[in-house]
Amino acid sequence: MTEAERIAALLDIVDVDRTQDLGNSAQLVVLGLAERFGKAGKLRPTNAGWNLMGQQGRVFRTEYG
Repeated sequence: MTEAERIAALLDIVDVDRTQDLGNSAQLVVLGLAERFGKAGKLRPTNAGWNLMGQQGRVFRTEYG
């Protein structure tokens, strides 16, 4: 999985308009870029995942409004 593929998979997690690929999402968990939470096992980026996305993920972070 290349860095561009990782960023695309992370954006799939945070952007509701994008379709999530479950295979890529599982790889993000193994790489430590995403984590499962809640009873449904939804995914969210870890700090490492947010840092990898950089400016592309900034609009999705709640602390930025």
